Amino acid sequence: MDRRSPVFTEEAECQDCYKCLRACPVQAISVAGGHAQIRPEACIACGRCVVACPPKAKRIRDDLADVRELFAKGPVIASLAPSWVAEFPDLTPGCMIAGLRALGFAAVSETAVGARAVSVAVAELRSAQPQRLWLSTACPSAVDFVRKHRPALLPALTPLASPALTHARMLQTLRPGAQVVLISPCVAKKRESEEHPDLLAAALSFADVRRWWNEAGIVPATLPEVEGFFLPGPGDAALYPVEGGMLTGIRRLGQPGDTGLAACSGITELDHALAGLAPEDGAMFVETLACPGGCVNGPGMTPGGFVLRRRAAVLAAPQPIGRELPPEVSTALAWPGLSAAAEAIDERTLAAALARTGKRTREDEPNCGGCGYDTCRDFARALVAGRAEPSQCVTWMRRLAQRKANALLSAMPAAAVLVGADMRLIECNAIFARLAGGDERCVAGASITDLLPFSRLFRHVLDGHGDILERDVRLGGRVLHGSVFAVEPGQVVGAVLADVTEPAMGRAQVASRAKEAIEKHLATVQRIAYLLGENAAETEGLLSQIVDAYEPEPGDGGR
Repeated sequence: MDRRSPVFTEEAECQDCYKCLRACPVQAISVAGGHAQIRPEACIACGRCVVACPPKAKRIRDDLADVRELFAKGPVIASLAPSWVAEFPDLTPGCMIAGLRALGFAAVSETAVGARAVSVAVAELRSAQPQRLWLSTACPSAVDFVRKHRPALLPALTPLASPALTHARMLQTLRPGAQVVLISPCVAKKRESEEHPDLLAAALSFADVRRWWNEAGIVPATLPEVEGFFLPGPGDAALYPVEGGMLTGIRRLGQPGDTGLAACSGITELDHALAGLAPEDGAMFVETLACPGGCVNGPGMTPGGFVLRRRAAVLAAPQPIGRELPPEVSTALAWPGLSAAAEAIDERTLAAALARTGKRTREDEPNCGGCGYDTCRDFARALVAGRAEPSQCVTWMRRLAQRKANALLSAMPAAAVLVGADMRLIECNAIFARLAGGDERCVAGASITDLLPFSRLFRHVLDGHGDILERDVRLGGRVLHGSVFAVEPGQVVGAVLADVTEPAMGRAQVASRAKEAIEKHLATVQRIAYLLGENAAETEGLLSQIVDAYEPEPGDGGR
């Protein structure tokens, strides 16, 4: 576990549900020992896994301690992302500034001031090179997606710094020696601060600030308002947090009727939109945002908010333009590649990997996505690369459990059957089928009422009248000693039936032996029922335990 990565896994909390793997748009999560781990070389820090993880095992790195230490070294300025109005709708700008100043920040400035400079630079770039495809570089997660996973489009990235880095350059020009800390809803900004520590000393999420206020006992809404952000107002650059917001300012700076502007949010949607494009294609500028809907849907926002409501809050916020121009700073920045492309896998190796989960023909590949990969072949490639385990394949593990359960039922020396709440057969062994009239009658879905004259015993247990019911019953000319028991109360019942009709043995002795056998087989049938509906990842171990229990003791002759 790498706790220094912007996003990491708390292994003790991981429940092996693979939901994070399914949520990751670049499949930057591997599975080892049943636990999902993030692969830093492929991760773009979009934070989708953090949002998707039910037990909160995927976590955002806590940088509060590092920021507190900065205050002892000199003045620290907060660069506040414009999405703050959606995260803190109950705070006025004056209260927001007061709350951050109370934490120790020497000044508070809006990141969108840097965004305004970036918009101007984009307009100039498009004017100088109009017949090119350009991809925005405001979102570090979208930039890393191109750098790591679509390196052919690397030349299409605008050679411009993000608004946060540009803003930091402005602040350091005005306050030499000051440290800049970004406050935003973005996880990827933590990585951006690592790559450019000379500009951004650290990056905090809105959740970090809320927690800091709570720990310090600060209630910003009750503080006297502090007027005015440091540096002039950003105007419509404050719309950067919503999809299409960046384009608003660029249109204002460009030519009327410009049709070469497009916006795309969400990595999966961005991937589809960029498919087949090359840097030399068309006169087009694409605003790229990793989070669906824009930064207002970032992982650092408080969970449970409505994206449209957040968007409306950003659009409704005042957008003043400062009378004084901010200092002119360079917006230039180069983007080196960080390719995380996987090595090519030949067809024979791929086929061998598919066979490990029982897939030998195309018809064997359901592409259900239960493993976390879009297709069975993507999963097989991950198996070859050592990033996945066969137990992730739900269909394979279920099929394996069914086969082993069937084999175990068949090997039992007593009749065994599982029945559902609808009084229909779920599973049975061959001995039960012979007792109940043959294989052709004992198929899944057959009515137990049609098979056995004492089906009322099953209904009795299903209706909750006891967890187990033992009876001697007659079936044709045979006497059976049986136990009907609850597997899932009210949903599934099982039964073990032993034939005690043998004339050579006294009735009491037969019943005693039958009871011993039933006690042994009872647990087996219960566990088989459990296996047929249990987490596939646990199936192999449980079945092995059951099989071991049926191994003959040394010297018993295997009877």
